[in-house]
Amino acid sequence: MKTQQAVAIILFLVFACGLTAFQPACAVESLGKGNAGLLGGDLTDPTDTIEFLKDPGQGLPESEMIPAKAAWFKLTCAPVSGPYATPHQRHPYQSWVGAPAAGIFMNKPEQTRWYVDFKEGGYGGPSREGPYFTAIQFKDAFILTHFTVTPSGPDAPDRDPKDWAIQGSNTGAEDDWTDIYVCNAKDRSESPFQPDSRIETFLFTSFDSAGMDKAVTPADAKKITAKLAGKTIAKADFTRPTKAFTHFRIVIYSCFNPSAVNWIYRTSNSLALSQLELFGVPGAKADTPNKVAKVEPPALPPPVDAPFMITYWCGPSKADTTLERYKELAECGFNVAFAAIDNLWEPATPAQEEHNKKVLDFCQQVGMKAFIWDGTILRGVGKWDQAPTPEDIPQLEKALDEMIARYASHPAFLGFILGDEMGAGVHPKLGFVTQYLLRKDPTHVPYYNELPNYASAPKRHEKELIAFLKTVRPAFYSWDAYWQMFEGGDERYYWDNLEVVRRNCVQAKTPYTQIIVSIEHMGYRACSEGDMRWQVWTSLAYGTRGITYFTYCHVPGMATGDAPGLLTKDGQRDAKWFYVQKINRRIAKLAPTLVKLTSTGVYNTDPLPIGTIPLLPEAPVKKAEGGAMVIGCFADAAGKVCILPVNRSMTETHTFTLTMLDKTASTSEVSQETGELLPAAALKNNRLEVTLEAGEGKLFLLNSE
Repeated sequence: MKTQQAVAIILFLVFACGLTAFQPACAVESLGKGNAGLLGGDLTDPTDTIEFLKDPGQGLPESEMIPAKAAWFKLTCAPVSGPYATPHQRHPYQSWVGAPAAGIFMNKPEQTRWYVDFKEGGYGGPSREGPYFTAIQFKDAFILTHFTVTPSGPDAPDRDPKDWAIQGSNTGAEDDWTDIYVCNAKDRSESPFQPDSRIETFLFTSFDSAGMDKAVTPADAKKITAKLAGKTIAKADFTRPTKAFTHFRIVIYSCFNPSAVNWIYRTSNSLALSQLELFGVPGAKADTPNKVAKVEPPALPPPVDAPFMITYWCGPSKADTTLERYKELAECGFNVAFAAIDNLWEPATPAQEEHNKKVLDFCQQVGMKAFIWDGTILRGVGKWDQAPTPEDIPQLEKALDEMIARYASHPAFLGFILGDEMGAGVHPKLGFVTQYLLRKDPTHVPYYNELPNYASAPKRHEKELIAFLKTVRPAFYSWDAYWQMFEGGDERYYWDNLEVVRRNCVQAKTPYTQIIVSIEHMGYRACSEGDMRWQVWTSLAYGTRGITYFTYCHVPGMATGDAPGLLTKDGQRDAKWFYVQKINRRIAKLAPTLVKLTSTGVYNTDPLPIGTIPLLPEAPVKKAEGGAMVIGCFADAAGKVCILPVNRSMTETHTFTLTMLDKTASTSEVSQETGELLPAAALKNNRLEVTLEAGEGKLFLLNSE
């Protein structure tokens, strides 16, 4: 972002500030409270007649909401809800609580405002990486001479902007905004907005009283003088811009109630702002070269289609790598083996190669595939967080060629494990390694696992996910999700992580899978059968290409005491082993159908968890009754539609009634015993009735008339 004037403004504020905490620290002038405090007749509404065309809470399209007398060319704002997200604020004129961004231009601060809930649609709150803003574009260019801001009220003064700015641009591009005024308040003593200044309009100027007549139009000078009622403007609040802009925006980086540092600590804090008036004089429109729009190449699927993977972390140790153990894994319903718990991340040795080939031989005998960890990659990669240089590449490629030569011809080999949760700094080299492996050995799948959303700030997580998919271009995307299994339950981040991954991976044509909890550790509870079903089936409802359990074996030092994984400390089958066996066998029967489907949307019923989407008109289900549920919706290449409803209760069986679209005449369940379609069942009054155990799901094909 351009900040040519930021330093000068900050220095000015340092000298202009320094008053007590009981009055604004910056030398701005109060014009009064309520609607009467406004100057009126600003650039956004010269005639003071702008009104909402329709109720902002109705959720209508933007084209139906633009005021008839709008003096602007276009409004934009952030945050906004995506096309398949809960419509908290789809565009500047719509808001789930009737307080959209456009409200700050309606000249009625007592009645209208802009409100954003940090938790519900606000991505955790504004930040430098993901600020909130309302931007306005005019047909003509103006030099901003003064503006007013009116904080909201009367309750919750902590919703006031704390770190904010007024900016100008001639393109509206994200990287082309110039700071005009900056308020970087550390606390209330450095802010013009005080707890008792509710709906109080503050005037910010680029002039003092002596220079006002030369700075503004006679009409504006007359209005300002009248509002000041004998007071004078001692100092300018910002430096008059040297050029005119067609775009202006208020951008907010923080409020007095704090934004979340990550998904775990999100609270129902919020932003509220009542009014922004902009005043200026006409200026010459700057010549802006036409930028050639960057056209992203169409997303292509990976060269190898990842299979439906039922796997685990922390498998049998090297000493416990026996044919009997791998028969046990296959008996439990796993189709992919993962590295031994004491082999993962170890350097390459002849013994490691021998162990890996033994694992592959056992997997071949029991009908499984295997992901292999080969420590040779450590020697070839060097430091992961350094992008490969031309000098690095020969050694790196040599290490990867050696690995391919050792294992690629084995029938049970599925792919190499590359790493786990190493952060964004490794992505350039990880992308090089991934693409080299896919190019040289296109029938196998490189494995890497990413951090979940609760390890990152909310808005940043999705940006990092998008960047990962573009930079690494993985054969499939994996992440872990554990917090939902805390004692007492904690689903604050779970659903949003699933939806964000689903939406972006579908767009990138990249399969994805989730790692879930199966061991009591770090506050995560000992999972019941309902817990295990819930984690698996909710994942599948969001379109995951299989499931990964953490862990298979007991892990000393990490487990809570002697808490088992699927195996006990002594290597015996825990009760969870049998829960998982039943689940795995059922989902394996659905796998041939699921891998042919693409997720088209996922919808939840009340009470809506954070990050979920209610039933929308585009869903094939019009209504869902009987309890809390999630409904995964899918389509195959021929356009046939399937749904996967899941009981969101982890403890109770429920019978649900789904009212389908009129064109659906019958449904055919995909059998969890055979994988075949069961005979079609005609709908009565367009209704499908389905009974689901705690956390259970079922897959149905919808048959048209």
